[in-house]
Amino acid sequence: MNKFAVLLILFFLTTSTLACAPTPAPDATPTPCPTPEPTASTPHPTADSTPRATSTARVSPPNHTEAFLSSLLLSDGSCHPQKTAEDIGVYIYDLTNDRALVSINADVPFQFASAFKAPAMVYFLSSCRHIWDSSDAAWQDHFHNLEAAENIEYYVSPEYQQLVSEFLADPRNWKNVGDFFSEHRYSLNGAGGDIDQRYFVLEKVYSMIAQSANLATADILQFTFENCVDASQLKIDEPCGEANAINSFNAWFNQFSQIQYPDNTPLRGLYEYGSVLVNGEELTLPTHGQRDLCAVQTATLKCDPFSIAYNVYTPRDLFQFYDALYHLRDERLRDTALSLLQVDEAGPARGNLKNLARTIHAVSFSKNGQAFYNNGSIHTDAGIVRYKGREYIIVTLSFNALDSMIRLYGSFDSKGELVSDPGLIQNLLEETLP
Repeated sequence: MNKFAVLLILFFLTTSTLACAPTPAPDATPTPCPTPEPTASTPHPTADSTPRATSTARVSPPNHTEAFLSSLLLSDGSCHPQKTAEDIGVYIYDLTNDRALVSINADVPFQFASAFKAPAMVYFLSSCRHIWDSSDAAWQDHFHNLEAAENIEYYVSPEYQQLVSEFLADPRNWKNVGDFFSEHRYSLNGAGGDIDQRYFVLEKVYSMIAQSANLATADILQFTFENCVDASQLKIDEPCGEANAINSFNAWFNQFSQIQYPDNTPLRGLYEYGSVLVNGEELTLPTHGQRDLCAVQTATLKCDPFSIAYNVYTPRDLFQFYDALYHLRDERLRDTALSLLQVDEAGPARGNLKNLARTIHAVSFSKNGQAFYNNGSIHTDAGIVRYKGREYIIVTLSFNALDSMIRLYGSFDSKGELVSDPGLIQNLLEETLP
């Protein structure tokens, strides 16, 4: 065979191999919710607007979902799409590289427990700027409203405005709202006068997130509906009942997170929030008796069709919420929300993501949930995690799935310290580093 023929054969083999190389399709990303223009720089996670270079010849990424499933309990008799033996849903997204990493039962509804309090907080922040955002014109109007200030001139004065605006600028201060306004009350003839209570609701916002307080959460939902929301602008269908604190929140969540439903599909979300158990006793909440008659999609517990529960999201629902928050162009609102979600206090609000982040020296902007229901335990966690220059959205929802949760996160003691081998999520974060 002559030299020219050999070269021709080699050229043909090379081009045929390249033509058959797989070209990965780009991951789909939700469209960000339209929001106001940015107002300030932020130290918090931000979306990278620089277009990324693409290569059609890149190596296909490893299948992290299959790797997770190989380490979780599976059962052929499971009712879940990916045959997990326990009620578990996982969605992990690499924000830095704009790709989904793990998706397990991502569209299955699960009870969310207190994880919904992060959306409730952003609902308040976006609706009630006249309470917390001193840069907003509505806040200025509210501050200078003498009637709202109980006709006390000092409470609308420039010097008092400077004190208040500086204090409110850091949401970590909201924990001590009562102490601050008591300390800076006006005095009359040397005696302390009435305390300015216009901003006391912010202490409840802090408590809702940092301490997972249920009564404070109901107060926030009711306050927002009564004082901040124009119900006529919300898209609440007639079958869902008259506008109230529950269905107004759901309408906002679906719009903010861009949750879409096929026609005639029951909605997910907060069906009711009327009472909670505190130390074995039932506590009636301010939102008692209010319901969203459309949020009737349910979770099936332990694959038993006769055991169902309301108040559900899918892992993808919470991913879309945090994705919308991450891409929010209103930086002042985003910064405030993330500052609150970053708070890590000992107590019921310290969940698996906070413990994981502390263990690996990462930062978690997240809200957990834990509760007992129908002789089972609910464990949920969702948020944005920043680790070594990369950012992820991590969502885990579960019912009575303690084995799976340990495999995902590892075991933590009462102080939030890891007392076992690292879990699947920690290993995944390490694997995806450059």
